[in-house]
Amino acid sequence: KIIGIGETGLDFYYNNSKKNDQIKSFENHIEASLDLNVPIIVHSREAENETYNILKKYEKENLKILMHCYTGSSKFAEKLLKFNTYFSASGIITFKNSLDLQSTFKNIPLEKLLVETDSPFLSPVPMRGKKNEPSFIKYTLEKLAFIKETNVDVIDKITTNNFNTLFFN
Repeated sequence: KIIGIGETGLDFYYNNSKKNDQIKSFENHIEASLDLNVPIIVHSREAENETYNILKKYEKENLKILMHCYTGSSKFAEKLLKFNTYFSASGIITFKNSLDLQSTFKNIPLEKLLVETDSPFLSPVPMRGKKNEPSFIKYTLEKLAFIKETNVDVIDKITTNNFNTLFFN
């Protein structure tokens, strides 16, 4: 059973493919997610304006959006919240130089948060430098609980419920 379409989106950081090709592919994936009534799992790097403008075209379509491994700006997050968007925190939020990202996640409502490993990449502190694995998610949960000024059990329950709401409702 298909429960989501992705990871898809725009990455203008590496320029491994033409922008127009990325945009066309992204739009095709959005259409598929709408046809199947499943969430679209979105990657956006160095492409906030373009990603937003594409998603905005579908704002009346009840699109279910998960911003994968979110590292975007606070302003981008605010704009995306209008589209029923969820945001997934990765190990990046545990990095000492990620203060802006931590601030962004502090302002995202609890009911819109998920966590992920992005394994084998982006191992959280204190496992940074090692190959990431699912068991390391506890460090991301701990940091997110600290940022949201609550405890790990609360964040664990909320993010699990959010996952089930997004993918199975």
